Amino acid sequence: MKLNQRQIDVFNAVMVNKSITAAAAKLGSSQPTLSREIREVERRLGFDLFLRFGKRLTPTEQALLLHDVVLRSFIGLDEIGRAASAIRTRSAANFRIASIPAYAESIIPRVIQRFAKQRAAVHFSIHSHEESSLRQEMTTQVFDLCLAESQFERDVGTGEMVNVGDMVCVLPQGHPLTARKLLSPADFAGQPFIYFSQNDPYRHKLDAVFHQADVARDYAAETTTAASVCALVAAGVGISIINPLTAANYAGGSVAVRRLSVSVPYGLALWYPTRSTGLAQIRRFIATMTEVASEMAADLDKLLRG
Repeated sequence: MKLNQRQIDVFNAVMVNKSITAAAAKLGSSQPTLSREIREVERRLGFDLFLRFGKRLTPTEQALLLHDVVLRSFIGLDEIGRAASAIRTRSAANFRIASIPAYAESIIPRVIQRFAKQRAAVHFSIHSHEESSLRQEMTTQVFDLCLAESQFERDVGTGEMVNVGDMVCVLPQGHPLTARKLLSPADFAGQPFIYFSQNDPYRHKLDAVFHQADVARDYAAETTTAASVCALVAAGVGISIINPLTAANYAGGSVAVRRLSVSVPYGLALWYPTRSTGLAQIRRFIATMTEVASEMAADLDKLLRG
């Protein structure tokens, strides 16, 4: 049942890239080769890692559990390469940020704009990763600040939360439910719903809300980022519930935003090295970010009241 390094690399690449084709491109291999290797891994393990629907792969619960162990115990070449890149640019980038895509696409640009007006020139280096990869990035300590959705238990750093309001509903403009200012879980019954990935912490919270309300949503699609959710919503694929920061970024365009009757608080988790030489600058950046987050929440609240 022992897996070799190649098999671990293949499994990790498929989990991270979400498809055999993308994983094959990343590894410089072919889709048929990786498909055979994944089946060999499953044969060795004695259980299925993926559910197969045509060309689409959905990780099983066993795969998610196994990948969590892989991420904790194995730093792949991609992670090492990114860390080396960050170290290499250390002298050129005064402030290095590792963040999930939701923040790199919403609040971070606004904070940098505000920060640049308040301070002397600062060179920023922003690295956008899925939350599972951020756990590895944090161990390298080459970043000044990490932004995630979940707080991590790390003895080598300091963590704190910035509350940014409740999660909100997003719908295509012109959708029948946009006639209401407040949506309840019952309004989602039978609606095509765009889910976050199975290991997303807020998917679990939302699933609990709908389970408690005994409401079944129709599966429309599953994706990993809030920006991708909004793109799918705008295309009319379905409706969803996302974080208020991304919602504030997309509101007023092809996506309509509405309140959810059940409060699902959303927090932005921060981590930074306790002994960083740039601690003063980190704290100034966090203060600016807290200020911008408050303003974004107020603007969204005004829109929702309107």
